Amino acid sequence: MTIAIVLGWSAIAHSQLSSSPTAASNDPHKPPKGVTRLGEYEIANVNSPLDKNLLFKVVSPTVFNRDEPPEGSLPVEVRAEEITQRLMRALDRANKAKQTPIISVATLNNRLILQLNDDQTTRSLRLVTVTEPDADYYGKTLEELAQEWRKILQAEVERIERLFSPNVLSQRVGQAIQISIGLVLGSVVLWFLRRTLIRKQTVLQARYQEHIAEAKEAAVKRSQAETSVNIQAIDTSESEAHTIAHQRSQFLEIIQRQFTLKRQLGIYSFLTLLLFWAFILGWYIGIVVIMSRVPYLMRWWSEALARPLALLIIWFFTSIVIRIGKSLIDYIIDVWTTHPSLPLSETQRITLRSATVSGALKGLITFVFITFGILRTLDIFNVPTSSILAGGAVIGIAISLGSQSLMKDLVNGCLILMEDQFAVGDVVEIGNKSGLVENLNLRVTQLRNGEGKLITIPNSNITDVNNLTRLWSRVDFSIVVAYENDPKQVLEILRQVSQQLYSEVEWRDRLPESPEVLGIDDLSHTGMLVRVWIKTAPMEQWNVGREFRLRVRLAFEANNIQIGRPQWITYNTDKE
Repeated sequence: MTIAIVLGWSAIAHSQLSSSPTAASNDPHKPPKGVTRLGEYEIANVNSPLDKNLLFKVVSPTVFNRDEPPEGSLPVEVRAEEITQRLMRALDRANKAKQTPIISVATLNNRLILQLNDDQTTRSLRLVTVTEPDADYYGKTLEELAQEWRKILQAEVERIERLFSPNVLSQRVGQAIQISIGLVLGSVVLWFLRRTLIRKQTVLQARYQEHIAEAKEAAVKRSQAETSVNIQAIDTSESEAHTIAHQRSQFLEIIQRQFTLKRQLGIYSFLTLLLFWAFILGWYIGIVVIMSRVPYLMRWWSEALARPLALLIIWFFTSIVIRIGKSLIDYIIDVWTTHPSLPLSETQRITLRSATVSGALKGLITFVFITFGILRTLDIFNVPTSSILAGGAVIGIAISLGSQSLMKDLVNGCLILMEDQFAVGDVVEIGNKSGLVENLNLRVTQLRNGEGKLITIPNSNITDVNNLTRLWSRVDFSIVVAYENDPKQVLEILRQVSQQLYSEVEWRDRLPESPEVLGIDDLSHTGMLVRVWIKTAPMEQWNVGREFRLRVRLAFEANNIQIGRPQWITYNTDKE
């Protein structure tokens, strides 16, 4: 991948000038890339054909409209490209020459030129024409500027001859081979380290899955543990509180170990990511160094330091930021789940939701930063991201208008998930529908009612939710007894039934506290309405309610308590 990045964006040498001088610029009234405008002059760089280093700058009169250049004028970028192509020919002739070519100053059509003379042909190669704008920009005479440029080009020719000499060439090729061997050995070391980290990650992942299963098993067996403890501590509130605290500490310890393993997995994953980028960066630096040392590759090494380096920097920091963001999410989820003030049931519920919430947040962070990386990559390749964003916005608006209900479903689904209005396993009432939440996603909620029907409700239609099983539930028991009964006796019987149910081990784990006999709530023509509130564990209100009604029925029968009935009034219409 590194070789493709470095070599894939290398500049391609053109054998002829572009037919359109405005091809590099979209606006004909602005100078193209690489051209600097200073009032009446425009300046462009002339680089070495060997390694693209700056040799000197050429100057031409400003062309204010490149679609319609003045007659006889030559845009400065065209002139610089023409000189570059001549220097490429000079490079080829210098490699073939047996003696060092000579750069001389000559006069052609009353203009000073720089030309190359070698032993390959009697015809000189014209390289550069020194113009008045050039001399005016540098603040020198034509002769002085011509001699200065001659020295620069002569030094460049001698450097080319020296670099392509057999001794220097073999030496640099040997250095390139040594660097390549070092890259291969370094890659082997990095591969070995990465394999070691992956093996440790595999072991930690297996332990992490075991802790998840252990946490779920602890949540399932919590009620059984409370039952066995309550046999010994049925009337000792202090012992019961100590038992609950001990259960909570055990559960939180399991969760804490789980998140500790998760943090270790995050550290190993981060180190694996760093090794990957160390591998990429090592090969990138090695290839750039080789290209800067080997004469045949030197013409591309400057391009290797431009776009590929910027691309690697963008995606390196993007991956690091994504990794840091995921670690922060894991830390926040850890603090949220193991908060000491939360009850044990709520901690278990949050633990079951944490994977879904953290997965959604991590996906959001990944999407945001990868989008940012793509936009920055498009900027490097001079792709107008503003037009892409504008087009994407138009498409997004069109899609949102065409699928408003779907968008409402997704938004409301996110709110339900984040606010924890209900979860899978809860019994809820949504409008006139009720049932067990069997499936919940960002678009729909599915309930299973008492008749076994699967009810599917779009999340956008969910406005009011009654959660019947969140943290605890309640049996609202009420019964009408006749006026002939002693009300104090009726309330005492209900208290006895309530206390007996609460004291039995079979039902104690389902009743967080003793049932509360509220008293007489209403008086009507049918009798006296008495009410009892029974607080139960989630999902246990129906079983407890059935058992309590059966016991009340038997207790009323044993104590001859009469159920209320409508009053009958009889009118005697017989006449004596």
